[in-house]
Amino acid sequence: MEGLFGIAILFAIVIGIGSLVYIIKSLIDMWKEYAATKNETVLLLFILNIIGFFLSGALISMIVAIIFYWTRSKSMRLFGIILLIAGPVLFIVFAVSAFALYDTQMMDWQQIEYEMNL
Repeated sequence: MEGLFGIAILFAIVIGIGSLVYIIKSLIDMWKEYAATKNETVLLLFILNIIGFFLSGALISMIVAIIFYWTRSKSMRLFGIILLIAGPVLFIVFAVSAFALYDTQMMDWQQIEYEMNL
């Protein structure tokens, strides 16, 4: 089980770096398109992307980037969706492997009922 835990950490690093690169690339593409077309919608997405990155980390920025790439690039849209789905899936794998690694129970209903006085 220690191997699964290490693999989960490695994937977390790869997904984190991939998400950061995706967000930076989307910001660059948004700015280039705004500079070329002066489209105010693209400027709004650019501003939302920056604000979202500081407010929620990568979640809002990833969603805004996917919206930006929705009609522009099918491959970038797909890459963003995969990165967006991979985060929660990796968290679940990480949590399960951590419980298995440290030999703890995930849910002990009798203990919960006793603590809640049911």
